[in-house]
Amino acid sequence: MAITKLTKATQDPRLKDVMETVWHKGTIKVYPVTDSKLDELTAGYNSLHLVFLGIFAGGTISSGIALGTGTDVSQKPYYLAAFLTSLGLSILFGIIGVGNYRRASRAKTKLYQESVPLEVKSPEISN
Repeated sequence: MAITKLTKATQDPRLKDVMETVWHKGTIKVYPVTDSKLDELTAGYNSLHLVFLGIFAGGTISSGIALGTGTDVSQKPYYLAAFLTSLGLSILFGIIGVGNYRRASRAKTKLYQESVPLEVKSPEISN
């Protein structure tokens, strides 16, 4: 069994003694963004429309299969109504979702084109 003897340190430990800091030179871009453009780019309504598109597209497929394979004639009008409703809603949400996505994508591309790069110099580290 080994015995370890602890001794008192001769000096106060400093953060620089236990850590190595590496500064990376890089470019920071600043974009002129209005509040409305920022809201448009960060809003969740676009993704919500695309989620509803997926839900109603799945409903369209499911009700279309049920309409085509159902044998009970008395339930066919319900399957047809569900199919047409989900088809219409999937088309509606698809048009809105894709339109909002394209508009946000164009605004983001325009912001990238108008960006002004700023050079950032790393601070000097003194020991």
